[in-house]
Formats: sequence, structure tokens, C-alpha cells
Amino acid sequence: MAIAESTAVLTSPEMTRRPRWPALRALARKKLALVALAYLLLFYAVGLAAPLVAPYDPNDQNIRAGETRQGPSSEHWLGTDSLGRDLLSRVIYSARTTVLFTIVVVVTGGFFLGLGLGLLAGYRGGWVDTAIMRVGEILGGLPTLILILAITAAFRTRITDLAYWFEDHTWVSFSEAKTFLKFTIIAGATVPFAWVGSARIVRSQALAIRELAYVTAAEAMGASTWRVIGRHILPGVMPLFIVGLSGSMAGMAGAEGSLSYLGLGIDPPAASFGSLISEAGFIRTFQQYPHLLLGAATPVVLFFYAWNLLGGALGDVLEPRLNLR
Repeated sequence: MAIAESTAVLTSPEMTRRPRWPALRALARKKLALVALAYLLLFYAVGLAAPLVAPYDPNDQNIRAGETRQGPSSEHWLGTDSLGRDLLSRVIYSARTTVLFTIVVVVTGGFFLGLGLGLLAGYRGGWVDTAIMRVGEILGGLPTLILILAITAAFRTRITDLAYWFEDHTWVSFSEAKTFLKFTIIAGATVPFAWVGSARIVRSQALAIRELAYVTAAEAMGASTWRVIGRHILPGVMPLFIVGLSGSMAGMAGAEGSLSYLGLGIDPPAASFGSLISEAGFIRTFQQYPHLLLGAATPVVLFFYAWNLLGGALGDVLEPRLNLR
């Protein structure tokens, strides 16, 4: 009788109920991670809603005396640039460029190529694994930024002709077509190098998971390759994949900013953090008009820092084995 009662107590719903969403509960206890997450959500929301949020047209110039390079005021919260354009509006549209770029590169290079090829290489093994990983090693050993610069420079001469073609055959204006083509070329040049790190992480996890008993049992029951990958291996690799992806987000945004800073990215008048920093980064300009550099650099620096903070917190929560402290 006593044994039955004790068994009932040990197996009661109160004792066996597990907390829901334990990872979110653990993440909620990390205050800095929550601040970083809140900033990233705000950054992406503002970037996606830039036409609704920006107080002025980012390309609206006002070069009358006293209107250029104004300091922060109630009318222009971050001041104006050398052409009298509202700096806050240009920062908001620069955030849109960064948001769209990171989304495109993450979806294509991170999820589609990185996750897909990593799962395929880790589960199938053999010549498939060898081929995917050898290509990844070749791309990983190349100077990424230099090659991206070379690719964008090679297509730069054809952008104007293509933009005129779009203007003649579609409803898109010349400036919009040119910006779209530049964006497409930069993203297309970055994607081939963005999947390598994610694929390596996913492959290493898939190699370990495919040897577990439940995966072997599913294969013995006749489950197809894609069913085994989707139902049994994918859930096991996702935590480490998310950690790695969050850690690489700052690098993806930095690639676009670096190209724009060097003059091979998004061309003015389209807004980009790289071009804003380049225009305001001269020593004399910074000494006389520090708001131009501080207003442009602060949001993107916080963006990089927030992703690094969030990536570290996700590593502690989703993959505690990675915490070496």
C-alpha cells in the first residue's frame, strides 16, 4: 500500500510536468541578451517600415545657406548632411538596406545552402560529403572580401546599361533599377561564401546524430532519406545552427557596409551605413561636424554588438557545452 502511494506521488502530473519553452525561460534570465534582442527587433522593424517611419525623404536636398550640416535640432533630430538631407531619415533607410541584405543572405546562404548542404553532407556521407566539403574548403580558403570586391567591380560597368534597359522596358525608374541591380550583385557575391561556416557546423552535428539508435531504427523501418533528415536529424542540429548563424549576422552586414564604404556597394543617393560613414569619416569633417559620423556609426555599431551579445547568450542557452567560461 505504501509502495503504491509513493509510486502515485512520484508519477503524479505535478511531478512529471516539464516547464514549457525552457530555452526561452533561460534566455529571459539574461538581461543583456534581452536588451540586445529588443534593440535588434527595433532595428529590423524600423528598417522594414522605413518609408512609414522616416520623417523626411532621405534624398530631399536643401543646399541653401544654413541648411547644410546642421547640428541636431527639434526639426532634424540627427542634423543634416553636406547636401542638407535629413540624417535621421538616411540612417533609417540605411537600416533598411542592412535589414534586407541580411535577410536575403541568411535565407539563401544560411538556410537554403548552409543548412541544406550541411544536412545532406552529414547524413549521406561518401562522395556527396566529400564533394560538398571540398568546395567549402576551397571557398573558405579564399580571401572573401577581396573576391567580393572583384566580383562587384567586374559587374559595375554593366549596371548602367542594365538600369537603362529596366527603365525602358519596365515601370522601374533608372535610379531604382540601379540600386536594385547593385543590391543583387552584392548579395549574389556574398552568398557563395556565406554558407560554408553553417554547413560545417550542421555537418558535424549530423554525423553524430545519424549514428544514434532512433535514427537507425527509423532507417530500419524504411523511412526515406528526407523523412529521416526532416524528422530526426534537423531538430538535433538546429540549436547549434542558430547559435552559429546569429554569430555570423554581424559579418554579413559588415560585408555590405565595407563595400559601400569603399565605393563598390550601394551608390548614393541610396542610403547605406558604409557610404554615410565614408562621407563623414574625414578628420576635418569629424572635428567640425561630429554628429555626421556619430549619427551614422552608432546604430550600426550597436547592431554588431547586439548580435554578438545575442549569439553568446544563445550559445549558453541552446548549447551549454559551448560555454567554456
